[in-house]
Amino acid sequence: MSNQIKQIQANYHPVEDRILFKIHTDNQQIFQAWITRRYLKLLMPVLQGQHPETGKPLMTDSENTSAEEQSSEEIDTTSSEPTSESETYPLGKEPILLTKMTFKDFDESAPQLVLEPEQGVGITFDYHPPFIKALMSVLSQAIIPAEWHLSDQFIHQMPENSTLQ
Repeated sequence: MSNQIKQIQANYHPVEDRILFKIHTDNQQIFQAWITRRYLKLLMPVLQGQHPETGKPLMTDSENTSAEEQSSEEIDTTSSEPTSESETYPLGKEPILLTKMTFKDFDESAPQLVLEPEQGVGITFDYHPPFIKALMSVLSQAIIPAEWHLSDQFIHQMPENSTLQ
């Protein structure tokens, strides 16, 4: 994402049995995606800083500290809907269905996490602790009404190309 995140939202939709995930940016772009239970089970360990296959930390302590120092971004995680006629939807007005995640530059100083649909463009995030903490908080609140019982032990397999599907 090329601009600052202004707001993150996640709301469970029982008819869809999915979480609608929205990101609003400071230049009035809205990114929307559906998160399924299966996908969330893959995503949560990553957000907790663990490699989904090995359980090892994704970043060393020095990389975590460096990422925290670089970020002073504030993220609003409230549920109010910004309304403006100039809002744009870079991924389209219909939410994409997330099916893959890719790790980029995790051995560099600016690691990224890419959440993607089966085909097409996804959402790229800088993997830094303040953002990840906000994202986990928002998703944790959306999980409660879903009653998905995700506190169970997670088992994940990760393909060789560092893309989860």
